[in-house]
This record gives sequence, C-alpha cells and structure tokens, in this order.
Amino acid sequence: MPLPPSFLEDIRNRLPVSEVVGKAVRLTRAGREFKACCPFHNEKTPSFYVNDDKQFYHCFGCGAHGDVIGFVMKQGGLTFPEAIESLAAQAGLSVPQSDPKEREVYDRQKSWSQLIERAARFFQQQLRTGPGRAGLDYFHNRGLDDDAIERFRLGYAPQDAQALIVALKREGFSEADMLELGLIKKSENSEGYYSFFRNRVIFPVGDRRGNIVAFGARLLAGEGPKYINSPDHPLFHKGKLLFGLSRARAAVQQKQPLIVAEGYMDVIALAEAGYIGAVAPLGTAMTEDQMLALWKLLPKPEDRQPDYDYSPILCFDGDNAGQKAAGRALERALPLISAAQTLRIAFMPLGEDPDSLLRRSGKLALQNILDQARPLIDVIWHQALEGRRLQTPEDKAMLKTVLRQYIGMVGDESLRRLYEKDIQDRLSHLFGYKNYQKQGAGQTSAFTRNKPETGFIARRLPPKPNERWERIILATLINHPDLMEEFGEDLARHPFSRSDYRDISAHMDRIFAEFNHEPLDAAQFYGHFSQAIKSAPDAERLQVGLSELLSETTYIHAEFARPEQGSETARNGLRETWSHIHAKQTDSDIEAARLRFNADPSEENEQRLFAIVNAQQTWQKADDE
Repeated sequence: MPLPPSFLEDIRNRLPVSEVVGKAVRLTRAGREFKACCPFHNEKTPSFYVNDDKQFYHCFGCGAHGDVIGFVMKQGGLTFPEAIESLAAQAGLSVPQSDPKEREVYDRQKSWSQLIERAARFFQQQLRTGPGRAGLDYFHNRGLDDDAIERFRLGYAPQDAQALIVALKREGFSEADMLELGLIKKSENSEGYYSFFRNRVIFPVGDRRGNIVAFGARLLAGEGPKYINSPDHPLFHKGKLLFGLSRARAAVQQKQPLIVAEGYMDVIALAEAGYIGAVAPLGTAMTEDQMLALWKLLPKPEDRQPDYDYSPILCFDGDNAGQKAAGRALERALPLISAAQTLRIAFMPLGEDPDSLLRRSGKLALQNILDQARPLIDVIWHQALEGRRLQTPEDKAMLKTVLRQYIGMVGDESLRRLYEKDIQDRLSHLFGYKNYQKQGAGQTSAFTRNKPETGFIARRLPPKPNERWERIILATLINHPDLMEEFGEDLARHPFSRSDYRDISAHMDRIFAEFNHEPLDAAQFYGHFSQAIKSAPDAERLQVGLSELLSETTYIHAEFARPEQGSETARNGLRETWSHIHAKQTDSDIEAARLRFNADPSEENEQRLFAIVNAQQTWQKADDE
C-alpha cells in the first residue's frame, strides 16, 4: 500500500538529516551546515555536506544526493519499506498498514523485535554485575576496552536459569514468545522453562539493518559446547546472516575489503583495527546464501573502479583444517561465481587467527596476509597439487582429473572457459612442455566441454631468472624464520640482484642476530621485520618490494614458500633452491675461469680453473650424499 505523503513528511520533520547521518559519520559544524568525509567514496578532504533546513545531504566529490530516507537506503543497503520502518522506529511512529492481517503480522514482528532488544539490554546490564565480572574480565583480557564492549553491545548471561525469564516477564513478555525466539527452553523434568544461555559471554547478532535478531555465546566455565547460537526463528535464519553484516556496506563504499573470518572475536578485533568490512558465519561453514549476501553489497560492475579488487576475502587457518575448510568453500562458491562476483582466499600463519595476529604482531602483519589473498583459480591449483608427487603418468593423469572436476563446477560458461585456458597453461609450465602449438580442428582439450581450445594464456614471469630464485629465498625465510639459523649465512653472502632485496635481506639478518637468543615464530618475526621496514628512511620502496616478493608471482613457482606450509617442506624446497643457485654460480665461475685461461694459459689461471672444478665436484658429491 502506498504510504501517505503526510507520513513521509512527518518522518522528515521529526528526524533532522544531521541526526541520522551523524550516527554513520562524524559531522562537524560548517556555518549553518555540517560537513564530513563522504561515506560513499574514499576521500581525505571533506566534500560531504548536510543541510537540515533544506532536508538534504550532498557530496561535491561523487555527486551523492538525497534526503534522510535516501541516505538510510544508500548507506544501509535497505529497500524503501525497510528504510521507512527503521526511521519510523527512530521517530516513534507506527507505519500505516493496509489491512488487519498485515497489521497483526507487523505488530507481532515488532513485539518480537522489542523482546530481542530487551534481552540484549539485560545481557549488557549483567556484564556490570558481580556475577558478570568474569565476562567483563574475559573481554578485557582479549584486549577490548569499555568503549568497544559498549559499541558491540557485548554482554553476559548469568548462571541463574530463571534470571532472564523473571526480568522479561516483569516487562510483560510471555514465555511463549521467549520460547519462539530461542531465548528459553522447556524443561524435560518439569513443566517449567530455563534460559538457553547460561554462564556465557554474549555477542548480539544484528540483521543487515543493525537490529538485533539473535545471539552468539561463549562458555566461560563448566561443561557444554564452547560456542552456541540462537536457533532459527521467525526473525533469524543462521545460514543467511553474517555477524557484522550491517557495517559491511559502509566498508565497500569506502573501498575497504570485505573480510570473512571464523569467529566473533575475529570480527570485533578486525573492526577495532579499522577493517569495518569484517564478518563471520554463525557457527557454520560459509553458505551459498551468505556468499550471495556479501556480493549484494558490492557496487554494480559499471560503478566499480578498475584499480580496486572488490572481491571478498575468506580467511582460513593455515593448518589442515583450514585447507579443508577452504576446499569446502571453494566447492560452494564455484557454481555461483561470475565475472562480477567472486572470492579470494587468505591463509593465516599456523596457530594464528586475525584476532591473535593483530594482538601479537599488529595491523601491518595482518595486511600482509590480506595482500597475499589468492584468487580462486590459484586455490583450485593449490588444492589439486596438495600432496601429489607427480612422478608417474598415472599421478599426472589424476591431477588432471581433479582439476577437471573443480573446473566443471564453475557455473558461468564464459568464466569456465577462461579457467580451462589458465589451467592448461599451468600444466604446460609444470610438466615442462616447450612447444605450445595450437590444436587442430579435430583435437579437443582435456578441459574443454564444447569447442576445442586454440592456445594458452601466457603467464608473466619475473624478467630475470635470478630474481625469481631470490624472491623464493626471501619469501621462504620471511614465512619460515626458523630456517634462518640454517640458511642465514647463505643469505648474508648472496649478492642480490636488486637493491631493495639486498636491504630486505639486511633487515632480516639484523633481526635474526638481535633475537637469536629468543627464537621467533613467523608472526613475531614478521612483526619485528615489518616495524623495521616501516622505520627505514626508504620505507615505501622496501614495502613495495616486500609486497611483490610475497605475492602469487613468487608462490606460483614455489608452493613450499607459502606461510601455511610446514617447516620440513619449506626446508627441502629451500635446499633445492640454494643448490640450483650454487650450481648456476659455479657454472658461471668455471666459464669465466676457462675464458681467462684461454686468453692467458698461465699456471696461476690453470690452478684457478682446476680449483673451481674440484670444488664443484666435491660440492656435488656432498649434495648427492
């Protein structure tokens, strides 16, 4: 039913634009107006103005313009009815309904929303009581201050199974509605009820408008599941919602990444560090509906800036469980992806999650992980290669079979064809094929469903072979600093071909020497290392070099260098790399000595030539043993 114009005007009159906008951005007075940095595009100088007298906002940078209703729709990603409902609640108005049945449904949903909201306030209040002190201490020990606790409306559910029920009944709410919303459960031994959440810290879960609709809870002591969530109910469907979703749209508008973490504390820690696009599934693996909900936050393809990657980043642990979780996410995503909606996947260092990495090593360490997020084609390749020896034709055929299965899941036909071409090129590079010839009309690619392929997409390699090996060495030692003791001397002696690589190597060597008495894990080492680079006079040049060597252009040639690989795998790969470099250098030295001897066959030059050849033979024999 169309809403009466008088009702819409009443909303505009009761809610000044500055009051609503001020909840989303920090406004400062500028004469009779207010100004701020625009929430709809990334800027450093304010060009966004709010005028309460004229009841509109306007950005002189991107052209965004509208009234209070338009702002709530654009900023929150809401439909018109959703925006009206949200604003009416703020203004203390009731939205007109078309018939008694719609009014009944609306009133019931409003009553449920009030019940959930009151329960959230109860949990918040309990955090400041004597029994709730354990919950408050838990949040403080996890690095949250009181402002953050208040901002995320964190709370505590007391051990007393009747406390919540008594408090809510006192305010007129029924046990039937509490049961409907999963706040209480029926006792199996009596006719009574008990609270579903007990002796747990509480994480309120909001819908995409920010209204609380459910709760996540962590056990503080005693027996029971570590984490539980509200069951599905009329206002909440676990597989369709993400924790932190209401803030995520603002992140996209500000060109901040959408980051999918695994836990509530990860999301809070990321948001506190400035990553307001952090979200998490609610105790389950990422679902197709949750992926679609994220993609809906993205701008239309024609509105996207070409220099920015909008695809959400899924963060997983670097252990076997994380690899399996990535595989499950990959299988769910591939049927849905297209040119306009895809994902990237980042793997955390072993034993770390975003919360712990931020607390131990800081934002720069986490940003490095996000910068290394892999596109899905790289994840397919890595998942298929994992653990394969590729020593027999059967091994190679099985690799192709697994790759074919993955690519067959891609639902978008044009994208699937590009994936096929990319994988063909990688296989050719992996198996050492040297002559890439176009296939004839009667030939069919192993990955082609319909038409034969006619070539390969060329991959860009570093311009100099030596540079590629140097990237591999530096990346491996940064991600696996426990190998510095074994390979640090080789690192210090190597004449790196690029000045930034030489400087990065020198910083690594100094940190290793400084903390030699105190072995550092990967996160600790990178924390000290990134701080050293940040403090260097030419920090920007070194940071560019660091980002380059810790990118896919390195890892595509050396899977063992990745941070999630085990130390033994990294050690074996690094040994082979150094052996290759030593062999190349020795061959070069022998050739130079031979040229000198041919030009001047003196006894000194002859002895130098034989010494180098003997050293090579001794080294090769030791290496073979």
